[in-house]
Amino acid sequence: MSAVDWDRIGIDKFERIVDTLMARKWQGIAEVICPDGRGGDGGIDIEVRQGERRRVYQLKYFPDGFSGNMKKTRTDQIRSSFKRAMKLDPAPVEWTLVVPSKLIPGEREFVEGLEQYVDEGTKPPKISILDRVELDLLLLAHPDVYAYLGREQMRSDVELYRLETATLVGGTDALTERITGLGDLADSTDLYWAVDFAREGDQVTYTARPKDPNAHIKSPITATIAGSFGSEHTAVQRQFEHALKYGASGPVVLPPEVVRQLTISGPELIAGQHSNVEVRFEPLSENPHVGELAELKFFDAEGNEAAAHEGRVTYINNGSIGLTLRIEFYEHVQVELHYPLDKSIPGDGQISYNFTRIRPADALRVIELVRSLRSPGVCKTYIDGRFMWSMEASAAAVREDSDDELDVLYGIARDLVTVQDFCNTKFAIPDEVTAIERINLRVARILIEGYVAASPEAPTGIMQLVGNDSPRIRLLLEEGGHIGFTVKDFTLRLGARELNLGDVYVFHHSAVAINGEEALKALDAGDAQGFRVKFRPGDDPYFYLAMLSRVPDPGAPMVAAWSLPDIDQPGVEDGSAA
Repeated sequence: MSAVDWDRIGIDKFERIVDTLMARKWQGIAEVICPDGRGGDGGIDIEVRQGERRRVYQLKYFPDGFSGNMKKTRTDQIRSSFKRAMKLDPAPVEWTLVVPSKLIPGEREFVEGLEQYVDEGTKPPKISILDRVELDLLLLAHPDVYAYLGREQMRSDVELYRLETATLVGGTDALTERITGLGDLADSTDLYWAVDFAREGDQVTYTARPKDPNAHIKSPITATIAGSFGSEHTAVQRQFEHALKYGASGPVVLPPEVVRQLTISGPELIAGQHSNVEVRFEPLSENPHVGELAELKFFDAEGNEAAAHEGRVTYINNGSIGLTLRIEFYEHVQVELHYPLDKSIPGDGQISYNFTRIRPADALRVIELVRSLRSPGVCKTYIDGRFMWSMEASAAAVREDSDDELDVLYGIARDLVTVQDFCNTKFAIPDEVTAIERINLRVARILIEGYVAASPEAPTGIMQLVGNDSPRIRLLLEEGGHIGFTVKDFTLRLGARELNLGDVYVFHHSAVAINGEEALKALDAGDAQGFRVKFRPGDDPYFYLAMLSRVPDPGAPMVAAWSLPDIDQPGVEDGSAA
């Protein structure tokens, strides 16, 4: 058993232990640097240098891992730290995440997948994990550190209980026996209520459990809060009042400075007055509709159905003046609607969404749902096929900055749906898509749909002379003209992926020879065999691409503009979104 209780030691001691272990591990082998002020160190918590070779250890005190409720916040922190480390010069040859927990397979897969965030041209580092098991093994490999920490832990136990014999030398059996005895004692303090308790770190939680099904009637528990909201608590006040009116769909936390006094009446063990405490309200919903299919249907001003989206009810409850309904759609968006019982009072709604590891088709649906909710018209709610409520939006919402980002993402998702279907592949939208990658995706979609597109990725036009002279060749070299050639297995890059579009025809009707004079001299001298003539695409910035097998009329192919928001296509006046 480890001498360190990783769940309880706290971030400061955790960092100190890992610093010590790394210093021991690399002693006499490499230089170990532990920068002051973690977080502002450019992506380094511990750096190990061997000449120009750099290893980076990133410490994250996540005793319970990074799944569950904290998944997004914690994975974002890890991803951000990795990206910062990858910008170091020189880049690290190894990057290690250090956590005081046993990682589950999904968490390990996330860490190992960080390689996708390495910039093109940068060699990916070896990515490894140092979790609780490996930390314990390191402790055993360095007995002096293990012994020191063991004595420190025992000293803490003795100080806490004031008596050395009070330490739990019997292990978990003794701990279980002591907890059971305390539980029996707590249960005996009231006829109608038992008191359960749990400890997590320095926090102890008490829960009143009824012994009698009518305990709430025979011996009710009441809580009275006396306090006030200050000007700095506007958001908390609004959340609290909304929970009272419509039912809380999420935790409502009143900070200690708001709660002047909390008075609890009930079982002797929990009754009393408390000050300077945080009061937390948790939503409780046992409504039978939770888990059922729910559908939102949107109708325009003429009453025509404009869109419909199906999800599942995740929460439904009511307050003093109305009801809260929360529905999850496509695993990436939650819509919370507030319906007042009095129809003369307007209702409202909230929407939250994310695009982390989302498939293109789902991203399109999420964005379409967001746009529908922000558009004027009527929204009708159905649960398990039964009409429940209706809500009307009289005017479109004001355009927000995030709408520009949604427009960009919508274009990426539309293009990816077409390209993935053509290439017979499926993957989530990358977290980052560069401007050139957006152009590549749009060009690929244009070609697949049977049109012609100019492309920055089109190969340079090169013609190799075979030595034969002719008026046609001389005219091409002097005045320019049509050139074209086929590229086999033409690929466009998206992050670390290559999308193979098959055979693509590269051409331009007014190509101009860049080194035409030199080529003509070679022809005159009879020395043109193997001469490479380079062409530029006339006055255009790029050559054109086409999939001849998909062009409806090869004799008159239609050229399509990129039409990408916030990206102007050179040589095209209108670069707005189509």
